[in-house]
Amino acid sequence: MSMTAVTVVSVLTLACALHVLECRVVVTIPFPYTSHTKYHTNVARLLAKKGHVVWVAVPTYILEKRYLDTSGFNIIPYDTAPYLERDTQNVLSRSYFEQNQIHFFEFLKICGTIFDVLLKNESFIATIEQKYPDLIVIDNIPMFYAMSIIPYRLGVPFAFLGSVYYAPMLRVPFSPADVPISLFPYNNNMTFFQRLHNTLYYMLFAVYNPSFPVDAVAKYAPEMVYLPLNILANEAEVFLVELDHVLDYPRPTLPNVKLIGGTATGPAKALSPEFQSFMDSAKEGVVIVSFGSYVLGLPKHISDKILQVLLQLPMKSVFRSNLTSPDPKKILTAPWIPQNDLLGHPHTKVFVSHCGKNGQYEALYHAVPIVATPLFVDQSYNAERARVKGFAEVLDLNTCTAEQMGSSILTVANEPRYKQAVVKRSRLFRELYGLPMETAAYWLDHVMEYGGDYMRSAGQQMPLYQYVLLDVFFFILAVLALVVGFVCVFCKIICMYLRKKKMKTE
Repeated sequence: MSMTAVTVVSVLTLACALHVLECRVVVTIPFPYTSHTKYHTNVARLLAKKGHVVWVAVPTYILEKRYLDTSGFNIIPYDTAPYLERDTQNVLSRSYFEQNQIHFFEFLKICGTIFDVLLKNESFIATIEQKYPDLIVIDNIPMFYAMSIIPYRLGVPFAFLGSVYYAPMLRVPFSPADVPISLFPYNNNMTFFQRLHNTLYYMLFAVYNPSFPVDAVAKYAPEMVYLPLNILANEAEVFLVELDHVLDYPRPTLPNVKLIGGTATGPAKALSPEFQSFMDSAKEGVVIVSFGSYVLGLPKHISDKILQVLLQLPMKSVFRSNLTSPDPKKILTAPWIPQNDLLGHPHTKVFVSHCGKNGQYEALYHAVPIVATPLFVDQSYNAERARVKGFAEVLDLNTCTAEQMGSSILTVANEPRYKQAVVKRSRLFRELYGLPMETAAYWLDHVMEYGGDYMRSAGQQMPLYQYVLLDVFFFILAVLALVVGFVCVFCKIICMYLRKKKMKTE
């Protein structure tokens, strides 16, 4: 072992000795997208401030972008397809802009190959094992639940942190009547046909999800005692779900399912000189335009339409795009923007957004109304909930005209009701949820200290047929069938007896 390695080990040992029980080793594995990695790194940084040694697994292609703040914790770099993020998202964005049917199951199938690569990467798993983790934190999306096989193989407790609330998987009693799947632009007051559609999709996902192989343990850990993947995933110490009832809708939960809001957001930080001077000089206000880290190259007719609108607005604009600005004094374009910090600037008036989860929570936190332009997956759902809460207007980028877009931006910027609605929600959110990344760090620290068994429902360890009482219902039906059959036979015997008696009497 080199002197450097000895020094690092000594420092870690000394730090743990000083913190005694408080110092533990945490490895967090976000889904290999920039946005997912961002909120995991936020929580990792706070865990490290609590005295823990924290490692975050990040693909090298994200590290090379240098978009993320990686200070305050350690990195486990790993290699994967360099265009993974772009290629998987292109399946959806191409379908949207070409106005074709979105093949969501094709997208899920592609995403399913991501955990396949990692679970077959023995070097990656060995690197995690060498950190001697006390807890492994996995991104909370069903297409990544198979990663729970890594802590299962290593004998390490694990937790989930991320976006998805899927009640049947979590074994939370619920009704499809008022818990919409986030793939549709439905709210919690659905029509009959929306409830029917919602229910059918819940039933479909219960029996088929191409990114959720129930037999994953047999495939990736044949040496371990077999567990169906849904049972293994429910052994998590805690599920930290990035939802809340201020931005979203009230939902039932269990004690080990914590709805914490958006961990990507927080107080605005100081801007770089380029952005600071542009924002400070915009006394008339600023429109922030971003369609997320996945969609920089818009079709030309759409980007031309957006630029036409931004040039005509009485406000300045910051546009996240790989285009060159036609007027840099009025429109600042950049392939990356400090979105949370820009939304927190007092001159920001409107956020034109695809309504990704991170950006929507940042807008809520900083009380910025939205012109929502959803593209795919959960974005239509997110846009609808913001509209229902009163602080957003929704547009279709494909079909809206430049006049309609400009009118919507001016309406949201100038009509007080949008600002009033988002200010009210923002105050509620801050009062009830504080800083969500702190809440996430608290619960991860908590389950490392006490474990999560005391919060786990027995229903989370049951096979689905037991949980929904199919065995009980079939037993009751069988008993009823026997009783009915017995009564029918008895009645038949009585009828035969009476018939014979009548014949004898005659």
